[in-house]
Amino acid sequence: MKKLYVLLLIGFAGTLSAFGQEIIPFPDLSQHNSATYKQADMIDSRNYSLYTQDYRDALRKLDKKIDQIEADFQSETDRIQSTSLTEEKNRLLQEKTELLEEAELIEDLNKFY
Repeated sequence: MKKLYVLLLIGFAGTLSAFGQEIIPFPDLSQHNSATYKQADMIDSRNYSLYTQDYRDALRKLDKKIDQIEADFQSETDRIQSTSLTEEKNRLLQEKTELLEEAELIEDLNKFY
């Protein structure tokens, strides 16, 4: 009789383990949350697909000017001209930043309408 109880107990334990459920840990979403809250940092610096065509064209034009100034700066040996190119680049970067902010505001407004 004891053997029967032991066999039933082992069979019952085996049956319970067959119906057991594996516990899967919850995935770490911290990377996804940072992507949500810092979306501007996560997007490529020259990916303007979120904005309207007018803003895309203007931003690409500014990028071309900045690239041209950087190329001129690399080949420039005159210190005064280098300073002038640096100031021009800083001015264009400021203009680009303002244009990006404006484009983001327009994009936010378009979400509501």
